[in-house]
Amino acid sequence: MTLPTRVQAERLMALALLVFSLAYLVIGWRIPVPDASDDSPFSARSFPLVLGVLGMVLSAVLVVRPSSTAAVGVAGFAWGRTAGLLLLMAGFALLIPHLGFVVTAALFLGGGFRLLGERRPIVLLPVALGVSFGFWALFQALGVTLDWGVFERLLG
Repeated sequence: MTLPTRVQAERLMALALLVFSLAYLVIGWRIPVPDASDDSPFSARSFPLVLGVLGMVLSAVLVVRPSSTAAVGVAGFAWGRTAGLLLLMAGFALLIPHLGFVVTAALFLGGGFRLLGERRPIVLLPVALGVSFGFWALFQALGVTLDWGVFERLLG
């Protein structure tokens, strides 16, 4: 028995992703929709359906695309930055109940920007705070309340 070539292995993985996306789409279609959201364009099943279709399209492209002969390696990969971003994500998940969404998101974005090379505070601070407050406002407009953490408890 011979091992599959790299191109064959890539196509097999893309085919497996296609099957997984199809199953995800079928399961997403079975999510019950409350009667109150029948006329709404977005419901509990909207995001899973979009993800299933997007996964199927992208995996189908991977199956039929021409094979590449370029060598792939991890020698030049930025392992330190990757580990730093993973630590920032873990910190975001751990701190959000305590500091709230806006503060935690601003710290995460600012730390991520700094880790990826941005050093100017005049850019870091306004962008991180603006994006955090922008997402908070978007969630408020959608009727999703986000925790303010310790600041909500301090303010009453």
